[in-house]
Formats: sequence, C-alpha cells, structure tokens
Amino acid sequence: MNILKKLFSDKVKNSLLDYNEYFDNRTINNVPLDFFTLGQLNLVTDQIIACDPLVSLHNALPFKKHIKPGSYPVTVCIAKTENSGDRYAIVKIEFSKARAIKWEMALVGNQNIKDLKEEDEFFGFPVDAGLGCFSDLKTQKFFNEWSNDFEKNNPGANIYDDFLDKEFKKNAKDKTNPQDAGDWLDFKLPNKPDLNIIMFQSGYGDGVYPCYWGISDTGETCSLIVDFQIL
Repeated sequence: MNILKKLFSDKVKNSLLDYNEYFDNRTINNVPLDFFTLGQLNLVTDQIIACDPLVSLHNALPFKKHIKPGSYPVTVCIAKTENSGDRYAIVKIEFSKARAIKWEMALVGNQNIKDLKEEDEFFGFPVDAGLGCFSDLKTQKFFNEWSNDFEKNNPGANIYDDFLDKEFKKNAKDKTNPQDAGDWLDFKLPNKPDLNIIMFQSGYGDGVYPCYWGISDTGETCSLIVDFQIL
C-alpha cells in the first residue's frame, strides 16, 4: 500500500517504469537499442508542448509544469525490432545532467490525476498522423502564423506533402529509397529561424502516448520523456 501511495496520489502519478534503463542499456527485453540526438530544442518561454505536429499543434495545450528557458538536447531511444524495423520507443528532453529517481506523469489543462481510476490508466497526447513533436509555447504561435500564411499563399496545398515531406526526406537513412521518408526533423521556422520544433516518428504510429517528467533526488525536474509503448 505504501508503494502504491508513492506511485499514485491525488496530485501525482508516477510511472512504474524507470526510463533510465532505456538509455543505460543496449537491449531491453532482448530487443537491441540504438540512440540518436535529434537536435536542441530552443525553449524561449518556460512552457513545453508535446503533440502531433500535423494535427494538433495549432491548439495543443502546454504542460502545467514550467521549465527554465534554454536550449536542451532531444535524444531518441530506438528499438530495433525483428518484425517492424527501427521504431522510436522513447524520446527524451534533458534539462540537466541530474539522474531521475522517479517519473511523474505530465499534465495539461484541466487534467486531474483523481480522474484516473485504474493503475494502468494515463493521460497522453493523441497521434493521428504518425508523428509526435516537442515545441515551445511561443514557437507554437509563430508556427500557426507561418502555416496560415502558407495555406493562404498555396491554395489547395498540404503542409506535409508540399513542404515538410522534403525536409523529412533530408534525414532519411537511404535517400534513394522511396519508402524511406525520414523519421525525424529539427524544423526551424521559416518565419522565425531561431525557433524550432523537434518532430519524430511515433513508435508504431497512431495512438495516445503519455509523457513523464524525470525528477531527481533533490526534486529537480531534469528531463521529460514521451513513451511510445514499444517495449
């Protein structure tokens, strides 16, 4: 009962998993892992958004927790699955070198832990276009301005098919393979190049995926992860 109380209270729900293991080891459950830095997220406000960049970025809410502005590395843990190839399992923003000792579910808006009745229930962000992203709150505003202008200036065009597709393709492992569209993009806004959005493949595709804050032994928020529930 005491353990469950630590994991699940009226205000906080901690993950049963230790996400350090995904970055400390070369295999999980006999699945080989690889690691790759996607870029540095430029956080100019103190609020972060995680969402599907093609479907939800225009109105996605930021997390309730505030983080000191800065430039922070975004790293992916890639599961090299036997039947489905490379899949992004965990994507992490690292705010400091401190090590997390617990992982606290990240909440937005009016989400309330008291509304989760079962141990395996969680809040997460929906994915409908096979992609997730991390963005700063101010970056969201300028992205909306750019995307609105793009649609006005290119009637009938689609932002992914007619713009982002070519940018993702630059990061394809095999650029000659038409099936390799690229799994990630460090997208610098055309109308505000000092701001960026880190976009990435969402595991096996569409679904709802939770995020967790990494909390150190001193109470510092040292990281943020999204779990695509691959492993």
